[in-house]
Amino acid sequence: MGLSVVLHLLLLLSTLTAGLSACPEGCQCTAKITCSELSTFPTAVPPSTMALVITNSSLPSLRGGDFAGFADSLRAIAVKDSVLGAVQPGTFDSTVNLEALVFTDTDLQDLPEALFQYLPRLQSLILNGNRLLELHPSWFASLSALAALDLSGNQLSSIPKETFRPLAHLKFLMLSGNNISEISGKNLQGLSQLKSLRLNKNALREIPAGFLDDLASLEELSLQDNLLTHLPRDMFSKTPNLKKLFLSHNQLTTLSEGLFLNLPHLSHISLYENHLETLGPGVFGPMPLNQLWLYDNKLSRLEADTFSNLTQLHLLVLSRNQISHVSPGAFSGLEQLGEVSLHTNRLTTLEAGTFQGLPGLVNISLEHNTISSLPAGFLRGIGHLGQVDLHNNSLYNLPLEVLDDLRVADEVLLHHNPWTCDQDIVPLRDWLRRYPSKANHSLVVCNTPFKLSGEKIDGLVDEDLLVRRPTDGPATEKSTKAETLSQEKSTATAATVETPITSGNGMNSTDGPGKEVQGLVSRKHTIIIIAVVCTVVICSLIACLVCYRRSKKRDSRNLGQRNKSNMYSL
Repeated sequence: MGLSVVLHLLLLLSTLTAGLSACPEGCQCTAKITCSELSTFPTAVPPSTMALVITNSSLPSLRGGDFAGFADSLRAIAVKDSVLGAVQPGTFDSTVNLEALVFTDTDLQDLPEALFQYLPRLQSLILNGNRLLELHPSWFASLSALAALDLSGNQLSSIPKETFRPLAHLKFLMLSGNNISEISGKNLQGLSQLKSLRLNKNALREIPAGFLDDLASLEELSLQDNLLTHLPRDMFSKTPNLKKLFLSHNQLTTLSEGLFLNLPHLSHISLYENHLETLGPGVFGPMPLNQLWLYDNKLSRLEADTFSNLTQLHLLVLSRNQISHVSPGAFSGLEQLGEVSLHTNRLTTLEAGTFQGLPGLVNISLEHNTISSLPAGFLRGIGHLGQVDLHNNSLYNLPLEVLDDLRVADEVLLHHNPWTCDQDIVPLRDWLRRYPSKANHSLVVCNTPFKLSGEKIDGLVDEDLLVRRPTDGPATEKSTKAETLSQEKSTATAATVETPITSGNGMNSTDGPGKEVQGLVSRKHTIIIIAVVCTVVICSLIACLVCYRRSKKRDSRNLGQRNKSNMYSL
């Protein structure tokens, strides 16, 4: 960063100066004095000292008298990673030649309002990693030469209006890592030379209209890690020199048409981890963008010509969205595109020609979707690919015309799909055998049927799949032919009939599933007929038995009556 460069140059300049004859205890001295683990400010500092660095110390305070004797030669002061109770008013009144001042990672919560009033040559003021609670506009009233201001990592919640107006030469402004929830359109007025603005890691919910209007020189803007839900339509209309834009990890739901239209030098933009639901064709203007990261949003569709102005794009990341449809022409104009990532979406298929017109395409990531089928020609127009990743989808098989498309890829990842190993898997099996280097065969295995689960597809044989060879006739014709030939022979041992190979259950191994179903139906009918016949026979037997018993009882009664008559006659 610019401010670290300024400090580095100052310290480098001091190390080129001859060594000093006197040096305080606990310090290492050249023209730069570095002290650590101090409990009081060092004394007897050589008068030609240009830089003083204090680290890992515990000082009750800094006072103006601490720099007496070497204030005129001092160019840089840094207090880092130390416990510092306070900086007294007037501490830097005598250090009028100071160019860099650093207080970083201390316990400072506030500074005197007129502390920097006699530092007209100060170029770098670094106050990051402290506990500052508020900004005082008076701090900056006399710092007309200031080029870099770092206030990041404090506890600031607001920025008073026109705080930075006196800083006409400011190029770098860092306000990240605070608790700023609101900013005004007047906060940045007068900063026409500002090149870098960092407001990331705050609590901003809105950017007011005209906020960037005075920043014609702005090249880098960091707004990531806030709570932004939308951006003004003309937010970047007066920042034509912007090169880097960071908007990730916000809550943006839409981007206005033409929002990025006037950014001809933009080479980097981050929009990932937002809530974007749509992305229209007019959002992006012509720009030298090399990479576009849009992962972790809520996009559901990609419309034609959405990215057509991004002619220099090499990487497009659209993963972890909710994309279920990609229109033909969604990637039109991206002739330099080398990789497109669409993994972890809701795609069930793609349309033919989806990737047409992408001569530089090398890798396509389609894993972790629910793709169950692919059309012939979905890679139409592509002469060569490095990798197509289709693993962890819902593919049951791939027809021959799709496999022909995949021949242009050096590597095709197909594992973790629910491959159904029946007759329709044959094209894939044969393709795997023909192109053994394109896929990891040990991972491309059957999911169903159960008896073939886990079996490598390229190792399957026709009998495993119940595949009927074209030369085989219907099973009934072969059976009839076999019976006719057997009748013509006098003995079974002399027969040389060509009969179908049978499996253990007596079924032809070449019969398809239909034959097996017919056999099951026939057996079922036979069983039903037998059951009916048996029922009739049993009922008939029962009826006969009942009639016989009734007849026998009737004969007995008749015999009794005859015996009784004979008794009366006697």
